Amino acid sequence: MKRNLEKDAGLYWNLSRHDERVQDQSHWAGSARWPRERWLEYGEFNFGLVQDFFMQFAPMELAEGFTSKTALDWGCGGGANMSALCRHFCRVVGVDISQPTLNESARQLSRCGLSNFKTVLVDATQPRGVLDQAGRDAVDLFFSVAVFQHFPSKAYTKEVLETAAGLMRKGGHGLVQVRYFDGSEKLRQKEGDYAKNVIYMTSFTTAEFSALLAGAGFALLGSMRDLDGPKDCHEYYFFRKKFAK
Repeated sequence: MKRNLEKDAGLYWNLSRHDERVQDQSHWAGSARWPRERWLEYGEFNFGLVQDFFMQFAPMELAEGFTSKTALDWGCGGGANMSALCRHFCRVVGVDISQPTLNESARQLSRCGLSNFKTVLVDATQPRGVLDQAGRDAVDLFFSVAVFQHFPSKAYTKEVLETAAGLMRKGGHGLVQVRYFDGSEKLRQKEGDYAKNVIYMTSFTTAEFSALLAGAGFALLGSMRDLDGPKDCHEYYFFRKKFAK
């Protein structure tokens, strides 16, 4: 079941090559909800959250700035968040399970005049493969918004966080948004039919996700809910990769 759901996830997001609904869900500039101005604003809003979390929980690193550092956007979609990250970081790596969406992301970033990025295609069933392409201990910021809620399982989430730990340098930071479980049937973990359940596939209690972070070798610095409004049940986690003892 596990691998079938992961394969189904890859097949679903690859529909972005022709399905306007999936393009919209992948945040393609110009698709339904994403006129170009809103697309750009979305990226700037999320980068503002990066700054806010650093200001509150890692002010010394914020004072140093990001201009010599590398960020990785897991599930980069159409590149809205990368457009903001590229303006502040030396280098940005965009990871996605859909080649059509990676192509669109690169097209839009080039249209913005940006070139300090690399796109990496990951097999949906083998997230650890990113380590070979992006490099170990190479990333200063691991970033992912509007992605973890679409993961096919909690076990898959664990594998991605362990992969993130391999990608990040010791002392590097992460900002990840997940959907928090509010006790409703709508947000209860789904166990099948990925295409039907993709929007509300996976959610976590704070205790569950905090335990996954700790298990992957991260120190949780802080978490906050509903920073983009309460209707979507989003919780944001800011964490640091621990130094070896």
